[in-house]
Amino acid sequence: MSKLIKWLLTAGLALGVIAGVLVVILNSLIDPNDYKSDIENAAQQNGIKLSIEGNLALKVFPKLGVAVTNIKFSDGQNIAGHIPELDITVGWLALIGGNLSATNLPIDSISLAKATLQYSSATPVPLQLEQIELNINDLTLNGNDFDINLSAQILKGLPLSFSSTAQVNIQDEKVSRVAAHNFTFVVDEITLKGSIDGDLTSQEIKGSITSSSINLKKQIATIQRHLPIFALPLMAGDKAMSSVSFKSEFNINPWGYSHYLHELVLDGQTFDIDVSADQSTNKMAISLKGNSFKLADYLPPPAQSTSDRTQAPAAIFAPLAVPFMLWRGQSNIELAINNIQLESFAVNNFYSNASGYRNQLRLTSLTADLFGGHINAVASIDISGATPSFRLVPSVYDIDLTQALQALSNSQDFTGYFNMDATIEGSGTNIYEIQKSLVGNGQFKVVTPSYRGVNIEETICQATAMFGSRGDSAQQWPEGTQLNDITGNLGFTNGKMLLTNMTTGTGNLKLSGQSQVQLVEQSYILNAKAVLAGATSSNSGCTVNKRLQNQVIPFVCKGSFGANNSSGQSSCAPDQKVIRGLLKNSLLQQLGEKYLTTPNTEAPLNGDSIQDALKGFLKKKLGDS
Repeated sequence: MSKLIKWLLTAGLALGVIAGVLVVILNSLIDPNDYKSDIENAAQQNGIKLSIEGNLALKVFPKLGVAVTNIKFSDGQNIAGHIPELDITVGWLALIGGNLSATNLPIDSISLAKATLQYSSATPVPLQLEQIELNINDLTLNGNDFDINLSAQILKGLPLSFSSTAQVNIQDEKVSRVAAHNFTFVVDEITLKGSIDGDLTSQEIKGSITSSSINLKKQIATIQRHLPIFALPLMAGDKAMSSVSFKSEFNINPWGYSHYLHELVLDGQTFDIDVSADQSTNKMAISLKGNSFKLADYLPPPAQSTSDRTQAPAAIFAPLAVPFMLWRGQSNIELAINNIQLESFAVNNFYSNASGYRNQLRLTSLTADLFGGHINAVASIDISGATPSFRLVPSVYDIDLTQALQALSNSQDFTGYFNMDATIEGSGTNIYEIQKSLVGNGQFKVVTPSYRGVNIEETICQATAMFGSRGDSAQQWPEGTQLNDITGNLGFTNGKMLLTNMTTGTGNLKLSGQSQVQLVEQSYILNAKAVLAGATSSNSGCTVNKRLQNQVIPFVCKGSFGANNSSGQSSCAPDQKVIRGLLKNSLLQQLGEKYLTTPNTEAPLNGDSIQDALKGFLKKKLGDS
């Protein structure tokens, strides 16, 4: 056994001596630094600016190769990098066998350490990789398989890794094809698997990618610590964005037509996304279709106070900006979702079509079924500045107010079918800024309205009874008021929605008025006027004193809605100041007619006759008491 050990040691020593001798011989015969300029020129011919600022050193043992230090490279446009140390080894047998060419290199492995790579494009977020460790084994450039393993750090600390079976082809001393099959790409907790095949001759890239289930909320929170631009807005749903996955197939031509097909699964909701982009015409089209979407989970959480409302996150227009950040040409976006769930109601058969260029977006069509009715709208949105602005032209048909008010304010006071046409403009970064900025006007109509809060005819009859009208005190009044169709004008200003020139009626009552709705405070006030146009309030109503016929009787209605509506009730009653004035004038008129006129002729009394009449009136009243 000792002889064998001695033999192995002797053989090893001999090989070491031979390797040392070879190194001395090769270094004396060949100085690899003499080939720096040739290597840099070869890279230049392939569009790469390469600078070898360190040394090239030959290696003989255990494998023949070369070590290069301090390499800098760039494509002169978007890509730049630095490699502190690069090792390339070749196979002895392949080298001895000859038959060497650009596509039949004797390279056994390539490895580099602590490299950096930066990619900067027209997008505002450059990509920089640090601490790059790369190992390539059995490299060939004739289309045969070889293995590649890569690890790095991105965003100053997030781990990244890539492993794949790759293929590279060279034709006419240029790379003609690059492929990565069965690759696994991992960034922090995100895992992507798939295959990519790029034909650089036809400038076409084909492939498919499948992702793991990603907790996007957690992942963006991690990225945000390194890159604040990726802040995720607050959302009402605790589990919103906690499970996101996708499957993609694509055919890309960076300088021509590209097509992408995606299946996105967002928290159990599936969407089909079709994207086509043509660099030659600078146009992109996106189609997104889905069966259902629980939008309520992805909206900002309900504000707990007025301060919270005014400081809501700027999340209204942010999603609209994404396609324009990634694409600098003309875009067309089509959305079709069968059912969109909000907190207390649903939007059905939603469809929209929008086109835009950079930060200018035109909504050419929006249709949806809502509260038993239908809405249409066109709009233009400008998101180029710090404060987005918009112009909206909506049309609303047959909205069931019973459903709408129950869902929006938990109120059941008013029923009917709402119709509207309007033009509205506004600006802001959140819903509360937008509400305060709204300006616009339009017309509206409520068909077959009914107000359950009070029977207006009953209230009028009770008021007229104070003025001497005679009616059936035992009359049974129905609950609420059935009104004629309501028409009026609509306006927005200073955070208020104004309903003006409203007209309606019930029986012989003619009603008109105006209302003011505070959008942020979620409250309203209605000032209405009732005029009795006949001797009775209606065919089956009370008798109206002739003195009150065509007399204006004002009403004031107040209430709240939304988060401020605690009881779901509102108040509506005649204006007490005006009622007292009418009562005073009516009593004076009755006194004058009875005691201050000449019997039979009703001619006014004068002088001492008035004093006598007043004395007689007071004496009579005192005597009666």
